Amino acid sequence: MERILILGATGYTGRLVAEALESLGRDYVIAGRNLQALEQLSADLPSRPEVRIADVGDAPSLQRALAGIKAVVNTVGPFRRLGLPVVRAAVDLGVHYVDTTGEQSFQMQVYDELHRHAIATACTVITGAAFEYTFSYLGAALLHERCGPLLTVSCYQLTDNFYASVGTAKSAVGMLGEEFLAFREGRLTPLPSRWQPRRVLFPGERESLWAVPFPGGDAVMLPLDIQTLQAATSYILLPQWPARMLALVAATQPYLRKVLGDGLLGRAENALGRLHSDPPREQRHGSPWTVFVHAQSPSGSHLCRMQGADTYATSGATAALTATWLAEGRARDAGVMTTGKALPAMDFLDALAPFGVRWELR
Repeated sequence: MERILILGATGYTGRLVAEALESLGRDYVIAGRNLQALEQLSADLPSRPEVRIADVGDAPSLQRALAGIKAVVNTVGPFRRLGLPVVRAAVDLGVHYVDTTGEQSFQMQVYDELHRHAIATACTVITGAAFEYTFSYLGAALLHERCGPLLTVSCYQLTDNFYASVGTAKSAVGMLGEEFLAFREGRLTPLPSRWQPRRVLFPGERESLWAVPFPGGDAVMLPLDIQTLQAATSYILLPQWPARMLALVAATQPYLRKVLGDGLLGRAENALGRLHSDPPREQRHGSPWTVFVHAQSPSGSHLCRMQGADTYATSGATAALTATWLAEGRARDAGVMTTGKALPAMDFLDALAPFGVRWELR
């Protein structure tokens, strides 16, 4: 059986990836900087996975950790600062790469710098293989296959009682220092800022919600895979008052970026690492999610609805299954791409059913 490596295995998401790989019966290795923490994690896991030491700032240690590995899941963020050396090491060695990033700038950098190299080394690179974007990737791919060609796609994320992990919170703060992007009229443009959220009601839903534009990785990655797209935008769905507050932050973000600068944002990230805490298991279990992908094609308007019961556990399962299928040689192409281009969307969604994922087309 081809082996999978989890980098950052002792972190919040890394442990969830390990739990999912245990459920899938995969042979895997855990890696990170802290030998004692890794050995304790290995002892706590049923399969007692092998432990390897690796530091994203030490290229030789990454190469040693990737020896004999078919696919790597990278959970070490913020990815815009720490991710590229890992992707580069994996691509150099022809190892399939998966990560759980939510950062547009990093995903674009990976594509720009490593897409052609990944094709040359016959490996598949999938960024954003977590709750945030995997389901947008899959929903869009499914609609494109069934109802396409797609002309526009809008992806909406809804979570209840969501509490961010330390890594997610730090990434979100760091993103305030970057330009927010959407794909409009066939090109990347600044994310449209609205002082007020937009009210939406999807077919088959009983209640309307409020949508705020969001700098999603799906907005920059989907147009690379679906050549007919002329527009792609990501949204967060919220109740009215939280949506109004988020819309205000999004509208003023270009000004905040200039005022805060990298220095203040960096200090804010460090402070979050000390003061914030990861959500406990009980709270995580009470955080259901829904992703709507609404698309337009020449045949009309189409909707894919996907849902689950636990955002972070779903992210762990999604990253684990993505790496498993890549390690098994199921990738349909090499290079940097979305899950829906690399793997059959309907089969992948169905394979997530044991992890509580449900989906339907409307």
